Amino acid sequence: MQARPKILKIFVVALIASLVLAACGGGTTGATWFNLPSIPLQLQENGTLAVFGLPVTTLNPALVQQLQGANVQKMEVRIGYNGIHIYANGADLPYIAWDAESLGTLQDVLRNAPNIPNGALIANALPVLRQIGLGVALNLPSAAGANLPAWSGETVATTDAVDPAQLIGPFQIGSVAFDEAGNLQIGSVAGSALGLNGPLLDANTLAMLNSFGIDKLNITTEPNALKLSMNDRPLPSLAYDSASLAQVQPLVASFAPALAPTLEQFLPKLQNAQLDVAVSFTGQPAGETQLAPVPVALNEDGTLTVFGTPLSSTPMVPADLLQKLQAAGVQQLDLEIGQDGIFLAADGQTLPTITWTPESMTTLAAIVGPLAGVSSEMISSGLALIEETGAIKASVAMPGATATAAEINKTLATPDTSSVPQAVIHANATYSGGSIQSIAGLPAGAVPGFPLALPPNVTGILDGLDADTVELATEPGKLNLLLDGAIALTINYDDAALQKTLDVASPFLAGTPLENPAMMTLVREQIMPLVPAADLAINVALQ
Repeated sequence: MQARPKILKIFVVALIASLVLAACGGGTTGATWFNLPSIPLQLQENGTLAVFGLPVTTLNPALVQQLQGANVQKMEVRIGYNGIHIYANGADLPYIAWDAESLGTLQDVLRNAPNIPNGALIANALPVLRQIGLGVALNLPSAAGANLPAWSGETVATTDAVDPAQLIGPFQIGSVAFDEAGNLQIGSVAGSALGLNGPLLDANTLAMLNSFGIDKLNITTEPNALKLSMNDRPLPSLAYDSASLAQVQPLVASFAPALAPTLEQFLPKLQNAQLDVAVSFTGQPAGETQLAPVPVALNEDGTLTVFGTPLSSTPMVPADLLQKLQAAGVQQLDLEIGQDGIFLAADGQTLPTITWTPESMTTLAAIVGPLAGVSSEMISSGLALIEETGAIKASVAMPGATATAAEINKTLATPDTSSVPQAVIHANATYSGGSIQSIAGLPAGAVPGFPLALPPNVTGILDGLDADTVELATEPGKLNLLLDGAIALTINYDDAALQKTLDVASPFLAGTPLENPAMMTLVREQIMPLVPAADLAINVALQ
């Protein structure tokens, strides 16, 4: 009967001694001065929680079942010099790591936070907690008689080697900002221009950020840590290694089964992530955004996998499209959308490219918007965002292949047309009211079929252009789209790009005359070589 008072006396004496040592500067030794035994908590099947055999409260019995479902017999939390550690059955889980600098930041946050009870008292106590080892051990009913390892000292996450081929990133995202009203800004592009209307941060969130004095938050991943900082001052971070991450999965499966499949894919890859995110709350971006190429695997069922993690359980690529790409023998498609154009390659061979100039972006948006079914303003904002954040790159591997990021050769060879017969097509046309009214000056009705009605999507584009004339004109290896004489868009090609396009397109031509091998041979050998040298000039006056 004397054991409990004796333990309590020892605990009080140890606590007083630790305070004396703290005043003497014991917190700079790199370790705790001493470690007290963890306070034993016993959790019964009915949820009753007892300390030293004395019931203190009752928890939800479902918690007991969830812990037992994860095969947890003992949960232990230890506070020490290098962080707050959590152990399940004696095995490390990811833990909160701190040092003197990050602890100082946390202390300032606690002292300034108006809604944390006794924040200043907690802040002052944190250095003391680093110098003495304190803990709480929660024992479940199944722990009786179990041979579980006893806590033997503070641990640190081991440094795991990372395979460079498995790296995710690097992704640097520094152009995200929120203003004082909670509105999103990405670089110079407002969130409203991307369809994200209204404040995205509510008044409570903004008030909390203001109370903590947060102007900027950073999240940076390392192989063994997720680092946090506030206003460029480090905060306590999350430390982990492969072994501790593996211990999380059974807990998630028991407590949040819906998240288990996602985390089962994500957690093993966390150490491979190279992510640097800075979010500003001043309305001005904290930095730049640079994105690494994204490897995408296309599965047999049409689903996509990104960085080895399923993107969705729903097929995103139609089965017939996948079959046609496979029939064309395509193993990998590389895509790049940059500030100057769209570039596509199949199995390393560049296909015809589409390029533009910064000056033609607004015009391009007016063309692409109706085709994509979105507003031209959103297209224009998206292009401006790409111009600020750099190119978006992706490598898509067909089923059975492995995506390998590759740079697309954007420079197509200027074809030599000196010995190629030149096909000449020159025409002038007039357009109004959704129809081509005349060609080469012929009046309406002079040729059967005129006026020639155009498809609604084409008329939507022509009617939306801020131009008087539209012209298609060629030069060697280029097809230019000009508005009022200025180039708005260029399709670039050479013979290799055109031939590869035919290879990829062949399965899509079923049911057309080009399905006939003889016709395809004629196109490849006789017609296609004439394309780079063709003299095409079609001018349409918009009335």
